[in-house]
Amino acid sequence: MIWGVFVIDYSWRFFITKRKWRFILENIFNLLAILPLNAIFTVFRLGRIFRLAKLTKLLKLTRLLRIIGLTGKLERKISRFLRTNGLIYILYVNIFIVLVGSSILSVVEEKSFSDSLWWALVTVTTVGYGDIVPASIFGKWLAVLLMLVGIGTIGMLTSALTNFFVKDNPDEQIKLDKLQDELSSQRILLEKQSKKIEELHKMIQDLIEKT
Repeated sequence: MIWGVFVIDYSWRFFITKRKWRFILENIFNLLAILPLNAIFTVFRLGRIFRLAKLTKLLKLTRLLRIIGLTGKLERKISRFLRTNGLIYILYVNIFIVLVGSSILSVVEEKSFSDSLWWALVTVTTVGYGDIVPASIFGKWLAVLLMLVGIGTIGMLTSALTNFFVKDNPDEQIKLDKLQDELSSQRILLEKQSKKIEELHKMIQDLIEKT
C-alpha cells in the first residue's frame, strides 16, 4: 500500500512538471524506490550482485526517508490548515462545549456519560439521529446551543478550507483574478457594442420612416 502511494505521488508530480528529464534527474532515488526490484532481480539474475553491494538496503533506506518526508509534509499541511482563520482554537472551544454539554445533560437527564457524549457529538455535528432526545426544557435549550455551535463551526471550516487552498495555490488565484478581470472587460465591451447596435437600429428605422 505504501509502495502504491509512492507510485501515485511520483507519477502525479512527473505528469504535472514541464521539465520531465530534469525532474527524473532530481528525483532519481525516488524513482529507484518505486521500481519493482524483486521482479527485476529475478528476471536478470542480478540479485546477488546487488545484495553484495548492499544496494537493496540503500533503497529500503530511501523508502524509509520518503515515508518520513511524506509524513513531515502531511503534518506541516495539517498544522497550517488548523492555523487558518484560527480554526484550531474553534476546535478547542467545540471540544470544551461538547464535554461540558454532555456532562450537564448526564446530570440533568440522569443519563450515562457515554450516551450524553454521543448525543452531544451528534447534535453539534448537526447529524441528529434522534436515538437520544432530551426531555427537559434545559436539555432542549442545550441542544439548541450545540446546534448553533455546530452550524457556526461548519461555516468556519468551509471558510478555512477556501483560504487554505487559495493560499496553497497563489498562482491559481492570480490566474482566476486575471480571468475575472478579463471577463469584466469583455462584458463592458459587449454592453458598449450592444448600445451601438441599438443606436444603428434606430437610425435605420428613422431613415425607413422618412422614405
